[in-house]
Amino acid sequence: MRDFIVKILLICGLYRPMIKIINQIKFKQQVRKMRKNGLEMLSMADKAFNSMGVKAFLSFGTLLGAYRDKGFIAYDPDVDLGVLDANLPENMIEVMAKYGFHLHKQNFIQTTGKVIEDTYIYKGIHLDVFHYFEENNDFYTLVAQLHETKDWKEANASDGFPCEKVSVIKTDFHRQPFLGIEVYMPIKTHEWLVDMYSETYMTPIKNWSEEGHKTRRTKSTERSYRKLYD
Repeated sequence: MRDFIVKILLICGLYRPMIKIINQIKFKQQVRKMRKNGLEMLSMADKAFNSMGVKAFLSFGTLLGAYRDKGFIAYDPDVDLGVLDANLPENMIEVMAKYGFHLHKQNFIQTTGKVIEDTYIYKGIHLDVFHYFEENNDFYTLVAQLHETKDWKEANASDGFPCEKVSVIKTDFHRQPFLGIEVYMPIKTHEWLVDMYSETYMTPIKNWSEEGHKTRRTKSTERSYRKLYD
């Protein structure tokens, strides 16, 4: 029945509007949970990665909020961290579970088996862990996008999802204060935020899109797939 309804919505051009409404409802629920337990989750994630000898650094919206707003962005529904893929231990999932993190989803490149993003859940909040890879003088990560025409199940069973490649300058990471705790941030945070969000990143824009902004986000030729764990 679910697949039949989705097919009708796709034919009628109503699938994306319906998904947008559902995501808006989920978004508001997640924001409320973030306000309650977001800092606790970030602190526990930092402890978990530190126990593995991994520098898990703030990324995307969480990095932007820390640098610009000195805290979480008020409407941010989750926490974004980055890790250098080459430094990850094989037992990462097991270690994360010991600290209360349940692996919910992984995005991966089917042709290489390369994981590009892990999504963990902690007290109902999503922790998105983006895998960064080295390329010349840059790090880069791949971010899965919505399929051009298909719902996610059909896309996952066929040609996968388009990816956006986000390149940032290579740098090391250092501990910085954040809402009473310490976390890793890129030493070249300003440069990263320009690469991700353009020179205008200090101006808050709730529904920001890269259109009209010069960033280092490009369309990747690789496509990703999802593996669900619950």
